Amino acid sequence: MRNGALVLTTLVAASALSAPAAVAAPELPAIPQALSSYDGCRSASTVDTAEKPWAQAQLQPERAWQHGNGTGVTVAVVGSGVDATSSALAGRVDGSGPDCVGYGTFVAGIIAAAPHPGGGFAGVAPGARILAVKATDQRGNATADGLANGIRTAVAGGARVISVAAASTEPSDALAAAVRDAAAAGALVVAPASTGDGDKAVQAFPAAYPEALSVAATAPDGSPTRSAQPQIKVDVAAPGAAMTGVGPGGNGLFISGGDAVAAAQVSGTAALALSYRPHLTTEDLARRLRDTAYPPPGGAPHSFLGSGVVDPATAVTAELPAAAGKPPTIPAAVHMPPATDPTPSTTAAILATAAALVIGAAAALAVVIPRGRNRRWRAAP
Repeated sequence: MRNGALVLTTLVAASALSAPAAVAAPELPAIPQALSSYDGCRSASTVDTAEKPWAQAQLQPERAWQHGNGTGVTVAVVGSGVDATSSALAGRVDGSGPDCVGYGTFVAGIIAAAPHPGGGFAGVAPGARILAVKATDQRGNATADGLANGIRTAVAGGARVISVAAASTEPSDALAAAVRDAAAAGALVVAPASTGDGDKAVQAFPAAYPEALSVAATAPDGSPTRSAQPQIKVDVAAPGAAMTGVGPGGNGLFISGGDAVAAAQVSGTAALALSYRPHLTTEDLARRLRDTAYPPPGGAPHSFLGSGVVDPATAVTAELPAAAGKPPTIPAAVHMPPATDPTPSTTAAILATAAALVIGAAAALAVVIPRGRNRRWRAAP
């Protein structure tokens, strides 16, 4: 009976410990891609969570870190600016400054935020260096010429990867030329495939240009977040819905999404590949990201997913043939990890339910066992 009492006591203690954590499941404040005329600057978040975001659990970029974690690679974030107040970015951002919107800071964190003890969130390439290039107005609105200037500034600053965190709905000769010149200089421009909401999304620039790598967002179940406008150019896809990351003003976490956030996942993967294979050309790097992606259902290119969902570890380790269009030699079979729920409260609810059941069972046993003893119950022969 002592063993049974010990197990019961252990279960009750575990329930007591898990219940407060369940109740404390955080709700993360949101960061929009741009502010409306009624919005003030994004205030700091005071919320943190130790849960690993769904995108990290799905892509598992840490599998590549033993080969390269982005060290030695500069990734430019062209957008609303980057606030490096968060300890996850401190000391690794050139050109940091105020970011009223917070979206540029969020994108920078998705690319290169350092993990911290007890925290679940980390960037794809935590060893990479960020070059902040402000190319929008105070509210996050971009023009084609402004993005062109931002891309040129990024190239001049030595960036090998340029993650565009804003977009234009209009083409521009200046923007097209900036993307071409970036590629010629050895910098890969990674940009959001579309701009706008849901089925109202439209083709974005500079992603539409052939030299840019165009990225679309996926949901936790692997499906594209758009279901219309199939004429939009998509080269590759990445997680980009209900994403967790850092923002301006401190160490608190936020939630955001969009094709630009998906592009940040691809930019981080590009930094991983370059840190392990620094001599890759821009063209070879883009091909590596496409050819090593988790293929869409059926294996053929998909209107909304391009070549498939980016795979950080395989993008780093796969040995590609010299000729384009042939499948890579992958060290081990890879499969898209199962989708996970992006909402921290789901896990918390499960823990809370389990805790309640255990506590209920403990209470029942606490009543039943003494009564059984008093009545001299014995096990049936």
